Amino acid sequence: MEPIFTEDQLKNMSREALIELMQVMQEKQRKTETKMKLMEEKQKELEFLNAMLSDRLTLAKKQRFGASSEKYADGYEQMNLFNESEAASDGEPDPEKEIEVTSHKRKKHAGKKEEDLSHFEVTERIEYKLTGQERYCPDCGKKYKVVTKETVKRLKFVPARFEVVEEISYVYSCPECGAMKRLEKVPALIKGSIATPSLVAGIMNAKYVNGMPLARQEREFARYNLKLSTKTMANWMVSCADRYLRLLYDRMKEEFLKSRYIHCDETRVQVIDEPKQQGSTQNWMWVYLTDRYSEAPQMVLFDYERTRAGYHPKNFLGDQFEGYLTCDGYQAYHGLKDSIVVSGCFTHARRRFDAALTALKKDFTKEQLRGTVAYQAMSRIGILYKIEELIQDKTPEERYLERQKQSRPVVDAFFEWLHSMEDSVDRSSLIGDAILYALNQETYLRRYLEDGHLSIDNNSAERAIKNFAVGRRNWLFSKSIRGADASATIYSITETALLNGLKPYLYLTYVLDQLRRMGSFPEEEKLDQLLPWSKELPEELRTTE
Repeated sequence: MEPIFTEDQLKNMSREALIELMQVMQEKQRKTETKMKLMEEKQKELEFLNAMLSDRLTLAKKQRFGASSEKYADGYEQMNLFNESEAASDGEPDPEKEIEVTSHKRKKHAGKKEEDLSHFEVTERIEYKLTGQERYCPDCGKKYKVVTKETVKRLKFVPARFEVVEEISYVYSCPECGAMKRLEKVPALIKGSIATPSLVAGIMNAKYVNGMPLARQEREFARYNLKLSTKTMANWMVSCADRYLRLLYDRMKEEFLKSRYIHCDETRVQVIDEPKQQGSTQNWMWVYLTDRYSEAPQMVLFDYERTRAGYHPKNFLGDQFEGYLTCDGYQAYHGLKDSIVVSGCFTHARRRFDAALTALKKDFTKEQLRGTVAYQAMSRIGILYKIEELIQDKTPEERYLERQKQSRPVVDAFFEWLHSMEDSVDRSSLIGDAILYALNQETYLRRYLEDGHLSIDNNSAERAIKNFAVGRRNWLFSKSIRGADASATIYSITETALLNGLKPYLYLTYVLDQLRRMGSFPEEEKLDQLLPWSKELPEELRTTE
């Protein structure tokens, strides 16, 4: 290769020009080294993907053409679907004196068991006492006296049971004038139905909190000699959501739109009877919430929509909401009005670097992994999360100041480092995708530094979706639009109850009972007393967690 400059040209250059030339050449060399490093990482990614696809092809061939006997290669352990408790157990009974932790053993503090059982009523006592001739000492004939008592408490489980409530109305007549009188009854929860607030609340809690589909509940009820069809229970869910819980949902939404700091996310749901679409088409459940830093009542609002189009959050937030919206990188959130400022999610950026690092683990040693771009990126993001962990209990003002002092220099250095590789990355590689995603979202990822009320990520919304996602794996789809809307309403109530430290079953029982007594148009003040964050709620509805 011929030199760029001749020896005479170099001699005639000024000192400043030579320094500038050296800097340019060093920059080119740095970019070349970076490009080679990224290409090496991409090669390992491709090898990883190739091996993964090869394994999938081998498995597919085995499933289609191989023997069906349960034989596995040496060192391969099949996951047992039927002994979850045995797999989690080490074969030893739970010790009462100490709890074993991975790195050390720690003594239980005194009275821990008493504290655990203090919330439950003692319904049965078993006394071990001497009777008859056993009370006398066989050696001297004297009667034993009690020196002390040893009390041990154990916990018993009482399965669910059903009880019938019988309502009897007496009709009175005046013997003189014949005037008739009948006491006014408490309105039925659902007219002409056997449903009570506690029964409906139990079904809602099982499905929407614990993820048990109605069909499975039907089979469980049958074991207790109760014939209650899935269709009947589904009708109860829709009826109670429309008639009662929607009143609370609407009041919650009014309060939600007054907040200045919210989160948003969306997840798939399938609705079979959605018109003019195939049965396999995916619809969407949008979730909006306030978190612990919002300085507003904590709540979660689910909203069913047919599509993932950007006009849905526009319609939901309307003209009322103005402030910060924390979300992932989905473009729909960036088309909102100017008074809504979007803040990004560092968790989504971190996941892409984690995917790139996973592809390298097969061929790289631990020392080599530490030198990769993916590892270094995750380490830098990890520093930001460590800072957040240290300041999580501080006021918004204190969090803002700490972020300026500690987090901002790390963020500045992180993006400056990513920009230095921008021209060298291959967009088709995992590491290239991670770098370009972070740079594309830079404005939004930096935004949490502007206000101490903001979160570094959108994990609050993802946690709110978790119960819905667990339930969806069990019940798979909604039959109708009304059913999907009812599910959105009930999930909103139960998830908000959990956020506010309430016991969902007891809370649902209480509000359904109160709402049926209030009539069709309850006063706003009375509705506010039933909201999950209301101080007027009975203490027995609150959990000790």
